[in-house]
Amino acid sequence: MMNLSAPFICEFFRDVQEKALPYMDYVFGNETEARTFSKVHGWETDNVEEIALKISQWPKASGTHKRITVITQGADPVVVAEDGKVKKFPVILLPKEKLVDTNGAGDAFVGGFLSQLVQEKPIEECVRAGCYAANVIIQRSGCTYPEKPSFN
Repeated sequence: MMNLSAPFICEFFRDVQEKALPYMDYVFGNETEARTFSKVHGWETDNVEEIALKISQWPKASGTHKRITVITQGADPVVVAEDGKVKKFPVILLPKEKLVDTNGAGDAFVGGFLSQLVQEKPIEECVRAGCYAANVIIQRSGCTYPEKPSFN
């Protein structure tokens, strides 16, 4: 698994990302990181769905596992590219007055996603858990969680 991490990583560590990508089964990022990745690779598109699809189709070192690309977009749907197809999943909408701090939202999303993936849950459940985790984080100052989560 790999996270695109930040736009500057895509820009200044392009070679390292390219060397690692063939070994990745899952690639995560947000819309800004995805668009920067596209620009750096000369893809001439800023369409997040197209970019996710292109990343998912990047050559792999082995054919054991397909690559799944997951791109978050803030309040817009999460984009998942898998098997040559793109699916979009809604996020949990939050009134602006409840938004406190977006730091850590992407990391929380990935953590929630992985919490279901390791249990072999379907992608839909992985995204749902990721959206839940990100939603909790953005309602609190800093990267903190309540003592007892309410994810079901």
